[in-house]
Amino acid sequence: MEQLSTHAVPHAGVSIPFPDRGMRLVDPTALATLVTPELPLAQVPASLCWLTFLLTLFYWNVPLSVLGRWCGVHKTTILRWVLGRALALWPLLSQWMRERVKAQMVYVDEKWLKIHGRWHYWYVVLDVATELPVLTALLPSRSQWACRWLGVQLRRLKQMPQVIITDGLQAYAYLVQGAKHVLCRFHHQQGVTRWLKHHFTTAAEINARKPVMKRVFQTQDKRTVRRRLARLREQAPELGITPWVSQVEEKLPALLCSVGSARLPSTTNAIERFFRAFQRFYTTRGGFHSVLSAKRELLLFLVVYLFTQHATTGQAPIETIMPEAGRMPLYRLINDPFGALQEWGYVKPKAKMADFLLGKAAAA
Repeated sequence: MEQLSTHAVPHAGVSIPFPDRGMRLVDPTALATLVTPELPLAQVPASLCWLTFLLTLFYWNVPLSVLGRWCGVHKTTILRWVLGRALALWPLLSQWMRERVKAQMVYVDEKWLKIHGRWHYWYVVLDVATELPVLTALLPSRSQWACRWLGVQLRRLKQMPQVIITDGLQAYAYLVQGAKHVLCRFHHQQGVTRWLKHHFTTAAEINARKPVMKRVFQTQDKRTVRRRLARLREQAPELGITPWVSQVEEKLPALLCSVGSARLPSTTNAIERFFRAFQRFYTTRGGFHSVLSAKRELLLFLVVYLFTQHATTGQAPIETIMPEAGRMPLYRLINDPFGALQEWGYVKPKAKMADFLLGKAAAA
């Protein structure tokens, strides 16, 4: 696997060089049993079942020291095991997404991370139709050059979106030339309060202006938005909000296009849900000690996230493009680990001695 990965095509969501350097990966022949639909768990090697169980526990923030104490090994050994599993699975998952996700319309956002005391940013490009991450990248800045680099990676992956939904970061304008940009109206409404707190001091002044400013986009009719904004432009000198009105007029095409539209999303709620799941994973770690370790753990998060059932829908994200994923051993080991291991035969479902004694008591 180490030799193959050096000559492989760059995978979706992976920065070059591919972060498997110095990490021993799992045998690909045995690994295939985890992602074979309808394969009985009895045919999956015992080591793969237990390592997948450890991978799931680590994803849900069980400390490495605890896992090492349970298994009788050092915590760094546990880390090598689970990261090796994730690095071996990710190329296959990224290939599925490259082949089955078109990414014509995407969300783009970034999450700050602390690596060795310095801030970095994890960019995620999420497909609107499937809510799958078609590209992720860990970069040291939020500049236009970082966004230009993301656009180059999308071009290499042949994923050129026609519509991009963002929270309004100016650098995203350089992401894909010619794409239609849509601004999240939820972030716009939140920005009203921040702007008022920055320019006014008393609560009375803020409360007097906030309703009329937010009301501009509290409708599903484009003409109503224009009419309310024109009326607010007349009142702006008296209210002292002329700079804010000018900013809204500059962003109006990107804000207005999703108003009343059944095709264009008006918010970036989908990618915010993705980052909420990641925040739970990241909070207990409190940062990473190197960029390489951060990339490896981000891939681990992605692997388990793609196969983890959502509490509301009961489906994992990967099932949107591969319905058969729900019948894979990996899916069962991640979402029902105790039941899967019991089926494998490590836990006896019945106590034979108790049944024997119960029969004798009934006969008496």
